[in-house]
Amino acid sequence: MPNELIYLAADSKLMAVETRNGTTFESGVPSPLFEIRVDPSVNRRTQYTVSDDGQRFLVNMLTGELGWQSPTTVVLNWTAALKK
Repeated sequence: MPNELIYLAADSKLMAVETRNGTTFESGVPSPLFEIRVDPSVNRRTQYTVSDDGQRFLVNMLTGELGWQSPTTVVLNWTAALKK
């Protein structure tokens, strides 16, 4: 039965490779999924997690100077907008 191994490569790309476990271990050709920007001072194994079905990823990515910048919007009194 084939399985998939997900790992973070040295070039910061999240990779996937098909594996087979039988009497011997076999693996396919790794393919890149996407690049992530992670904090090099943090353990690489704690930078991401994969859902049980392998379809979703939760990634702890850098922001600001070292990563992508996006504005943060804080909405005050948002419950008042629900009444309209």
